[in-house]
Amino acid sequence: MKKNYRAAIIGCGMIAAEHAKMYAEHEQTELIALADIHPDHLKKFSEKWGIPGQSTYTDHISLLKNEKIDLVSVCTWHGSHAEISIDCAEKGIPGIICEKPMATSLGEAKKMLLAAKNNKVKLTVEHTRRYKYDSIKARELIGSGVIGKVQAIHVRTQGGMLNWATHLIDQVRYLLGDPEMEWTFGQIERKTDRYERLEPAEDRAMGIICFSNGARMILESDLPKPGLESGNNKPVVYGTTGQIFVGPKLRMLNGEGWHEYEPPMESERGGLLAHTDELIHWMEGDTDSHRCSGEQAIKDIEIMMSIYESARSKNIVLSPLLVRDNPLKEMLKNGDLPVMIPGEYDFRYPYWE
Repeated sequence: MKKNYRAAIIGCGMIAAEHAKMYAEHEQTELIALADIHPDHLKKFSEKWGIPGQSTYTDHISLLKNEKIDLVSVCTWHGSHAEISIDCAEKGIPGIICEKPMATSLGEAKKMLLAAKNNKVKLTVEHTRRYKYDSIKARELIGSGVIGKVQAIHVRTQGGMLNWATHLIDQVRYLLGDPEMEWTFGQIERKTDRYERLEPAEDRAMGIICFSNGARMILESDLPKPGLESGNNKPVVYGTTGQIFVGPKLRMLNGEGWHEYEPPMESERGGLLAHTDELIHWMEGDTDSHRCSGEQAIKDIEIMMSIYESARSKNIVLSPLLVRDNPLKEMLKNGDLPVMIPGEYDFRYPYWE
């Protein structure tokens, strides 16, 4: 008989609804508690998902103290991911699903991994592109050698590195079989006082990441139009004998011509459901790893922080990155990125819409 797992959500914003839906649909989970620092929003969310008032809290510490839970989703804003995940680990919550990005600095991410290890809990980060059909199929095609040896992958995205580029960096690493970063060279621009859910964000960024298998990732974030045929958030993989255009309709070009691949007609068990399936298997000892483990996600943080550090130091950055703080924040603190267009703004505001 399969075990049932009691779940909680900390942070009841937009993405939390996806986690609540998943816990309601999953055969082995039950959502039993919520925490959010905004009482009105907490009340509305709890009423929608049928959580009684005595199991709702305006701080996560009270939830961890009063509720017996097996799974927790950390759905707060970026800046509190590390603190809350560490508190959950130290409380001994067996399974933690932290929303992306894992953290806002490499130092924070390392502390999260250490807390999970010391308390023997399973920490995962919600990079669900690893469960999409196009990612899985492209990884399979690349591994089979049908486009030869991968030379480069080009990706275009928007909305800041911590917000969206984290997805693309993680997806590219997955497509390539999760190679290690060898070096990174990056540049950023920040002329406006731009923030994203209270975290400072660059206006534009570009990075070249060299992986241990020799492949280069070319990352564009928030660069101006005109665009490219591939569009935003869709990696293009260039091999020695072919190309793969990753997207809902996967396309491959090699010496045999064009090939198209579409998801099977039957419904897929992807996204958060598949993520939680794998987490439960990991918790129960059926597998010794998770494709979205904290050990994988910290590599995405290292790449993003290396782009910032390359821009700060005006040098190539070798792995392992030695800087533990967020180099973008250091540049702002030191006055290295003076605001040319005054007016602080958060491009995700209003937050609840």
